[in-house]
Amino acid sequence: MEKSNLHKLSVIIPVWQQHELAVVHVRECMASSRVPDEIVCVNDGGEDDLKDKLSSLKRNTKIIYAKILPPKIKWNYTGARNLGVWLSSGDLLSIEDQDHIPFRDFYQSAIEELDKHPEVGRCKTHKRYVVPLKDILEKPVEEWKAISGRSPHQDCAIIRRQEYLKIKGYDERFAGEYGWSATDWRRRLIRAEVENVNVGYQYVVESEKTRGLSYRNFHYARTQTDFQPPNGILNFRYRYEELRN
Repeated sequence: MEKSNLHKLSVIIPVWQQHELAVVHVRECMASSRVPDEIVCVNDGGEDDLKDKLSSLKRNTKIIYAKILPPKIKWNYTGARNLGVWLSSGDLLSIEDQDHIPFRDFYQSAIEELDKHPEVGRCKTHKRYVVPLKDILEKPVEEWKAISGRSPHQDCAIIRRQEYLKIKGYDERFAGEYGWSATDWRRRLIRAEVENVNVGYQYVVESEKTRGLSYRNFHYARTQTDFQPPNGILNFRYRYEELRN
């Protein structure tokens, strides 16, 4: 479980409900063949039991706990990611949904691939393996049984910090509903000509496809051409701390 001196890897996990799942995610990050230099968990307006649960873990790296404060923005998916990057210090950023858990060799493999190809700005996984939530919460990773597979998630990847800053982060006007934030992020990557490479695999929690694309931000998604919201980013209150033993 070694850390490389060539890069500083920051893992950023926005947490929306399901705090037990987020704790498993952090535990698996710390068990990786390449341990992250820091893990930033952003609690998107939930209860503070997440902090207590994370504090109970045996830690082998820095964990920063952040909480978005009232007034709440409904599902501040975009702002939570921007905040995680703002609080991090790595030159490589692994931005991960809480229900997307990388295989233990993903970080090491991704870093090696990015070192081979300095022109590539981002590394995604080849594939996601769908695992029942019950397995993830109750069994060790060796006993997780994949029930299906999916293509890689565009929002869950390791990206070089300079590429994230070049794109100027996520547009926080897309907070609140599912769908268009990811659409806008993919478009930003394409317009900024960020090259991608695929390495390794990810677990994803089984879920029902009960939500479709929201049309709340349809106008922005169809017509916006600027990279930055008019009022900047992080338009909300938050607090943060490094968890201590």
